[in-house]
Amino acid sequence: MWEQPKGFRPASVAVLLTYDGGQWWTLIIRRPAWMREHPAQLGFPGGKQDPEDRTLWETAKRETAEEVGVAIAHSQCIGCLEPVAIAVTRYWVWPWLVGLSRKLTPDPNPREVEEAYWVSLSAVWEASRTGPHGFCYQGDFGTIWGASARIIQQLQPHHEVRIEDHGGDDSPVMHT
Repeated sequence: MWEQPKGFRPASVAVLLTYDGGQWWTLIIRRPAWMREHPAQLGFPGGKQDPEDRTLWETAKRETAEEVGVAIAHSQCIGCLEPVAIAVTRYWVWPWLVGLSRKLTPDPNPREVEEAYWVSLSAVWEASRTGPHGFCYQGDFGTIWGASARIIQQLQPHHEVRIEDHGGDDSPVMHT
């Protein structure tokens, strides 16, 4: 398993995924510009582990409900990607993949999220480039860089997504 770097604090994000109109979508949030940590940055709903969170999965669930008003269940958890270290803020972020049956309408909490919107993963992947902060995704949706860009990279190791059809089942499976 992964070992948390010394001096880093545990955190979690929820990478919400759904399949609609022949493509995969993920929910992206923009933090308010006045926030002390990660101001005006694009990313995923999530945050630091609170003492009442027994697990980092519980952190992702709580933060997603608080930030965008989306309640997620354990049965929707697909798994966890490799954690990402954020050197500046000293967070060790666990990205949890969450499968949704449809694009839910987010209800952003203005104390934590300026806006939240669905972005197609194909549009994100097509917008990859190297920017002033290293690898990023820059398109009509804004610029996704840093830890969020490294999380998205894990979803597309070979720039190919294969959809598995289950013979009439409306729940396709994503293979990367």
